[in-house]
Amino acid sequence: AEGGGPDFFGVPARQPVYCGVGGMNQLPLGILSEARALGADILSGVRVASMARLSSGRWLLSGTEGKAAYHDTREEEAARVSPDSLGEFDAVIVTDVSASMASWHRASAGVPEAIASRVRGRTRVVLFTALFAFERPIKLPLDAVSTQDNELWFAARTSSKPGLSDATMLDCWTLVSTPKYAAAEIERVPMQDPKTGAFRPQEPAYLRDGPCAVLLAAFQRVIEQSGHADCVPLPRAAYIGGQRWGSAFPAPAGVGGRDAKGRGPSTVEVLGVAYDSAASLELAPAASAAADMGEVDASWISPTPDFLADDEQRVYYAGDYLSSGPPGVESAALSGLDAARHIVKTLSLSAASSACAGRAPS
Repeated sequence: AEGGGPDFFGVPARQPVYCGVGGMNQLPLGILSEARALGADILSGVRVASMARLSSGRWLLSGTEGKAAYHDTREEEAARVSPDSLGEFDAVIVTDVSASMASWHRASAGVPEAIASRVRGRTRVVLFTALFAFERPIKLPLDAVSTQDNELWFAARTSSKPGLSDATMLDCWTLVSTPKYAAAEIERVPMQDPKTGAFRPQEPAYLRDGPCAVLLAAFQRVIEQSGHADCVPLPRAAYIGGQRWGSAFPAPAGVGGRDAKGRGPSTVEVLGVAYDSAASLELAPAASAAADMGEVDASWISPTPDFLADDEQRVYYAGDYLSSGPPGVESAALSGLDAARHIVKTLSLSAASSACAGRAPS
């Protein structure tokens, strides 16, 4: 971390560390399962492409599904699919920061500019991740590594995570790039075609031969330089997968000379979008005397709302990009909970007001 040792969301110095049992996807899957049990309709594999306010005050949402909804689908194939109506809704809640992007972006949801412009200004951290399934175990006496390398930030062995010890016979590792490498890479290969303005999907061949290869070389270099030369060369990889996270999480506000929008000395702009290019970031709240005594350190919590609300139009934005807290799951969850409470209160008051207005005088 800035001014300290290697750190990735508090790993390895700050304990305990939490992860989903059986994979992090179990957390959202569990939430969706509870929502279904409560009567919610869940549309999976669907991306909202536009939203229009009707004369009734409700919102008409349109979207795409199937391959056209995914980031890695070729643009010419996705462009052939026209959005279909998803229905009318009393209120719209947005949690994906990329939905605030202009129409060129695959994730754009046509959010009203008055709201979208307030979200787009937050500096982003872009990352690349790679998954390698090695044919033989790497004889490294560690299951997770945080580094101060310029390209590799973090590496973790899949089988060390709860519920995944027997998931595969192969030795699987997830490698996470540094913001510094990722910011330079999207400047070299931007997400928007600089000539046509079209969205450039993250194609498997590019990820495998580009960022994945760079991260693998960095992983081997870090292992060798840390006194484990007997572990290299690494075994052959039976599977290689990669992912570009264009908006992995927001740059931390008020840390390392950054302002409330995450802008600071390491901010760079690529095609008008601000990204953090630091080699590593401080993502966990600093330890304090109060925390050492078993009390909660709330010094980083802002008294201002951690979501955006337009009660008149009933459009709301939540997520860690709207929070002043440390980037990550906790801030995103707290933002969502606060937004949900506000919406329930607002809609309840509106319903009560309507009922009173329609009641005949006695």
